[in-house]
Amino acid sequence: MPDTSIQQQIFDRINRSHKILLPLPERPHADSVSAALALASFLKKLDKEPHIVSGGPLDERYRFLPSSGTIDTRLAESRGFVISVRTAALPLSDVSYRVDDKSKKVEFFLKAEGGQYKPEDVTFRSDSFPYDLIITLDIPTLDLLGQLYESNTDLFFETPIINIDHHAANEHFGEINLVDITAAATTEILVELLEQFESGLIDADIATNLLCGILVETNSFQHIKTTPRVFMRASSLISIGANQQEIVRNLYKTKSMGLLKLWGRALARIRQAPEFQLSYSLLRKDDFIKAGTKDAEAVMRELISLLTDAKLIMLLAELEENHIIGYLQVHQNSPVVEIANLLQGEMYNGALIKFEFLDKNLTDAEAEVLRRLEKIKEKLVR
Repeated sequence: MPDTSIQQQIFDRINRSHKILLPLPERPHADSVSAALALASFLKKLDKEPHIVSGGPLDERYRFLPSSGTIDTRLAESRGFVISVRTAALPLSDVSYRVDDKSKKVEFFLKAEGGQYKPEDVTFRSDSFPYDLIITLDIPTLDLLGQLYESNTDLFFETPIINIDHHAANEHFGEINLVDITAAATTEILVELLEQFESGLIDADIATNLLCGILVETNSFQHIKTTPRVFMRASSLISIGANQQEIVRNLYKTKSMGLLKLWGRALARIRQAPEFQLSYSLLRKDDFIKAGTKDAEAVMRELISLLTDAKLIMLLAELEENHIIGYLQVHQNSPVVEIANLLQGEMYNGALIKFEFLDKNLTDAEAEVLRRLEKIKEKLVR
């Protein structure tokens, strides 16, 4: 259960803030997207100015979510440059400027009453950032923000961060960290947080967004992480007006014929490596050609939904000759970061790792992954 003192710190910080950045990871997923949309709508009711910025393109599957059109791909204008003039002795009477196209310079002219300003009267500094608070949702490490973080490290270093997440691998990078590893989803944590803040502000759209994150993270309540508390949260959201059928229709009942064909081929090749508690499947180049789609990630989502008892779930897909892309879903109690480094991959959301081989065929890639996992075998089966 979340620490009530941490919740109060979050409430206090939000009350003192106005322009609030809600960044999404480079590859936005359901829990982070749903949480950000719900929180943004809630903050607007508090007369705040939330700004959701995605580090990458939004999956079209999530376009049905309420207010998804408000997600931006750019930050607000970066901080400006401030010129300060000491006017205690000489009041400022006029300001003008001239643009010199040849020298590519802008010259500012400051006129004082009864005298002339000196160099020591003028100082320079960078303006403050356009946000006074950042709230990250379902982001275990800031590196998952990709270019959004890499190009704006000063913003994330100088602006207070509230870090809300449910992954055990979370790096606690915030000034305030609400990390509940017993929760099934970040949206589940957010339900309680918003209820404690002001439950009357949760409307049907906010409830729909929150329920979407919970449904996806628990694989429609089939995942081992599903607890009685999750059902209670979901029930309260539905009673508020969360549109469960709309979520199910858009996320679970809209599979193309090509995806079904590809899924069938993956099912036929499911394998197990009991020594790693690993279940996995392989897709060949011909499988994608015959199915008419290369959506390996969608097949991986289906595997995760099906293989709920496996500690590790993997898909290896041969997109082109000697180009293998891999997905590995890791149990939350496993050393996620260590496994990602071992495979030289990147984490999607703290649980799903994506990696690739550019010089191996499918058989060799399979053998290589198993060889690398052997190095940390004792950490996988404990």
